[in-house]
Amino acid sequence: MYRRSLLGMLAALPCLAASPLYAASNAYPSKPVTIVVPYGAGGAADALIRPIAEALGTEWKQPVVVDNRPGANGMIATQLVSKASPDGYTLLLNLTGIVQNLSLYKKVSYDPFKDLQAITQIGTQPMGLAVAPRSPARTVPALLEMAKATPADFSYGSFGTGSTGHIYGELLRSTAQLQIPHLPYKGEAPMLPDLISGRIQFGFVSASTAATRYRDKSLRILAVTGPRRLAGMPDVPTLAEVGYKGFEAIGWYGLFAPAGTPRAVIEKVSADVASVLKRQDIQTRMRDLAVDPTGTSPEAFSQVMRNDYTKWDGLIKTFRIELE
Repeated sequence: MYRRSLLGMLAALPCLAASPLYAASNAYPSKPVTIVVPYGAGGAADALIRPIAEALGTEWKQPVVVDNRPGANGMIATQLVSKASPDGYTLLLNLTGIVQNLSLYKKVSYDPFKDLQAITQIGTQPMGLAVAPRSPARTVPALLEMAKATPADFSYGSFGTGSTGHIYGELLRSTAQLQIPHLPYKGEAPMLPDLISGRIQFGFVSASTAATRYRDKSLRILAVTGPRRLAGMPDVPTLAEVGYKGFEAIGWYGLFAPAGTPRAVIEKVSADVASVLKRQDIQTRMRDLAVDPTGTSPEAFSQVMRNDYTKWDGLIKTFRIELE
């Protein structure tokens, strides 16, 4: 009986190898791959993914196309990919907002934990707490003392209601018990002139902007979020170092596929991205954008998403931030 069972199993192997699922996973990719990006061409996310897509295209000997689908705080692109065929040929680049949106909006058309499969975290990026170059404040405690003493002269800006900069601005305001207004802008670029000129007294900016403005001295960076200092700004402390807890969570970029994508495809993409991220030219490009390359396993990235969802959900609900 054992011999007959073994023979039966061996006879079934050719059928397994010929199955569409096995063949698709084994031969992947056999045609062009599209990476959907929920932000416009020329932005930070676009600048990050294009050299990675080009490197993957060379590795796979297939074109890897970047498809920019901005709108609705990333939800248009995310919903598009969540409903795409789960064959690995439509992937999604997304940011921390993919989990923040669950708490910011009353209704979200996707569940990132059910409708998408995490592939890998590509890199992490903190934020910088910035003031105008002519600001009297040279430390975070000094800035907050000034805001307490003259609240009528203070406001802080963010690049949008519900953005990470807004959430962290509210946390800082709450921690220091400040009574100052929040001024939301439609993106980081419109906020910068008012921050540089001193029209708004402080704001959280992306790490790439912080690093660039630190070098040209057009902004003074008082501190950074996250667990460690940035290599490009070694004299700038973390907020935790200067006594302000709760700012340890940092932004990230990650790659996703529709739920149901074959495990073999997920593992291949994850491994190949991790390999590409080790290339010196890719690391240089990412560090120019102030992104720290990671390249995690799907399981590790899924755990990061769940931990961060808990963190952001608590803050968003505490400060009653809602988007329509």
